[in-house]
Amino acid sequence: MLSKLGVKLAPIKIVMVNSRLIKRLKASGIHNFPDYINYALSSEGIRTGEQQCMIDELTTHKTEFFRENEQFEFFKNEVLPEFAQNNRSTFKIWSAGCSTGEEAYTITMLLNEFKFSKNGFLYNVEATDVSKAVVEKAIAGIYGGNNLLGLDDKLKKKYFIPFKDDKNDKIQAGNTLKEKIKFTVGNLANINNYPLSMFDVIFCRNTLIYFDDNAKREVVNNLIRKIKLGGYLFVGLSETVSQYSKDIKQMRPSVYKKIG
Repeated sequence: MLSKLGVKLAPIKIVMVNSRLIKRLKASGIHNFPDYINYALSSEGIRTGEQQCMIDELTTHKTEFFRENEQFEFFKNEVLPEFAQNNRSTFKIWSAGCSTGEEAYTITMLLNEFKFSKNGFLYNVEATDVSKAVVEKAIAGIYGGNNLLGLDDKLKKKYFIPFKDDKNDKIQAGNTLKEKIKFTVGNLANINNYPLSMFDVIFCRNTLIYFDDNAKREVVNNLIRKIKLGGYLFVGLSETVSQYSKDIKQMRPSVYKKIG
């Protein structure tokens, strides 16, 4: 049933699914999982917001700043100089499956730092996720604890401001970052949810694991269609996608360049 959302959940995940959805069953007054999922996927479930609640519960959002940093090093040292040498247009990048925003803010910090060394360099960042709840967290841009482990003090002081709540001292993304990112809700299984732009780079990391093989093939090819010739696709370090398309060439582990 969840295949309508492009979501693949292995049988071993049944216990996890049950534990995450039990409170939604209680809230909706439905007494068994099949009836609940049918309701959440129905037009009525969409209208009442129950489908979005189910999506928020089922999707895992583990992320941090500069996660899998070797990819950001390649992005900073290879991709951006290559673009600046060959283009005069605005650099466009999409964080697809952005979770709570750490990836998008990391990208924007790198772009802004690069801008200081390249006069006239312009960029736009778009970021999407299937979960409305995490997109709202990304827009708020408030972080603390383990999320900050990959963020060095220099960038923290430059791009974030102190934020205090009742429990912990946290930080919040400043306007220099927030003004450059457009966060929206979007399901990668539905091409109608994709941004209208064509992109120089797409980051889609640790998101494809949610799709079965057929859906993954479709998503990967849809992403490739949104990349300009010579642009790049970054996926998670545990993911490979070269088997899905002849239009990309692997440049580094989990980094692909569009060649056709």
